[in-house]
This record gives sequence, structure tokens and C-alpha cells, in this order.
Amino acid sequence: MDRSRNRWWPSLTALSVLCIIGFSVSASILILLIPSLFQSGAEVHPLVVAGLVALSVTFAVGARYWRPEAPVQDLR
Repeated sequence: MDRSRNRWWPSLTALSVLCIIGFSVSASILILLIPSLFQSGAEVHPLVVAGLVALSVTFAVGARYWRPEAPVQDLR
């Protein structure tokens, strides 16, 4: 059973890349939405911005958590 779970679970590199892509997309949308908050007729609800901040932070933490380990060189 454990073997089949590992077979379908993505590698750490794939998870890290997916988190980096998700972080870049959510952060770029957030960067595009923030200036509209400071205009007089803002149409963006602050909860949308808060949700994008939470999503960006989640992707950033995931990218740090699932990052692959650096290869260790043999010093002999």
C-alpha cells in the first residue's frame, strides 16, 4: 500500500516547481490589483486582496518546504 502511494505522489522537485509557478502567478495578480485599491472608485474588494496574499504566502511556504536537497559532494 505504501508503495502505491509513493508511485502516485509527485517528486519534491515537481512540488517545488508547482509552488514556484503558483506563487509567481498569484503574486503577479496581486501586484496588478493593489494600485486599484488606492483609486477613488476602487472595484476590488479587500477580501480578494487578502485571499491573494494568503495564497501567495501558502505557495511561498510550500516552495520552501518541498525544495529538493542540494547534492552533497564527496570530499575524498
